[in-house]
Amino acid sequence: MYSGIVRIIIVFLLAFFTGVNFVVFPALGTAFTDSSIFELSSSQFGNLFIPQVVCIIISCLGAPFLVNRFGPKKVLIAGLLLMIFSTAILWMLQFLMNERSVLFPILMVLVAFTGSGFGLSITTLNPLAASLFEEQRSSAILILNFLVGLGTSTSPLMMNLIGNVNNWMYVPAIIFVLVTVIFILFLFLKLEKGTFFELPDHFKIPSKLWMFFIAIILYGFIEGTFGSFGAIILKNLGLDNDKASLGLSLFWGGIAVNRLLFGIFSKKHDLSYVFLLSPVFVAGLLFLLWLNSNVNILVLMMFLIGFFMGSIFPGAIGWGTVEFPSLSVLVSGFLMAANQIGTGIITNVLGNFSNQTAVILQFLMICMMIICILFFYLKRNSKIKEAF
Repeated sequence: MYSGIVRIIIVFLLAFFTGVNFVVFPALGTAFTDSSIFELSSSQFGNLFIPQVVCIIISCLGAPFLVNRFGPKKVLIAGLLLMIFSTAILWMLQFLMNERSVLFPILMVLVAFTGSGFGLSITTLNPLAASLFEEQRSSAILILNFLVGLGTSTSPLMMNLIGNVNNWMYVPAIIFVLVTVIFILFLFLKLEKGTFFELPDHFKIPSKLWMFFIAIILYGFIEGTFGSFGAIILKNLGLDNDKASLGLSLFWGGIAVNRLLFGIFSKKHDLSYVFLLSPVFVAGLLFLLWLNSNVNILVLMMFLIGFFMGSIFPGAIGWGTVEFPSLSVLVSGFLMAANQIGTGIITNVLGNFSNQTAVILQFLMICMMIICILFFYLKRNSKIKEAF
């Protein structure tokens, strides 16, 4: 019994620290663009994340086959080591400040390592969490993703607590120590490969899974829009810098709260229709966001948009895991890659339309309605009641 509890605690702590490690580079954005430290231009800083997105997509798509071949523990070890190595080298860059010309190429490589490590880790952690709760797989995935999200908010908080941007090196140092400790604890866990992580010898991706894939690409559009251009959109709607930052924080907070509550209450209550209608609620809130001009209401709208978005992505992974139990790891990797594809596309395209707020919000409304239609189509003869 105790070994099972320890396994659950360590797996969910890994999810949290994976989130912490994943955003170490965005968290250090002020240091990277500071003229007295890394001295990266805005375009260099933006380009820094291209290899990250590409490597996440590749690792998410490759992880199911690696897990099938080597088992979840070895793949997780590889993913964690990539992130730990990247963070350690990032800390060591403080000693290369006199060699500015090599900093950007090194950062590009480190970001690629972090992206690969994150993709391998999170793709494996989703089905691993589900395997620990056979009767509550979707809830386990929702709570795991809540912890990943909580972790992603921790690195920027560390930077704020450190204060002086010249002390940037303490952030990767702290993260390196914390992730290394949980990694060492993980090494002592015994994880069997089990049939849950095996792929059939011969399979093709079901047409229903392709529909999940399309839905999550569309979801990635809205997550990427608010993640990259949320502050700009809110400023275009009339908010000042402080209120725009608050709105963006509340957006991510709403996502986290929803995942936690959904994971807890879906164990005892049928939340399937809440999940299915979430995209409609988001579309309606986007419409109100477009029409409204009251600052306080706009900020509240951001929280509610995040709240109703929260369960869509991890919920789709949980539903897909229940729907295709023999392809659980493939479902995780496939939908993780879809999210990154959507985020990557919108981030690169939206720069040309960032001031056309009405067009952006209308486009996102259409995306949400298409997601709802896809979900209701997938609901037919499905196991959604088991998932939620």
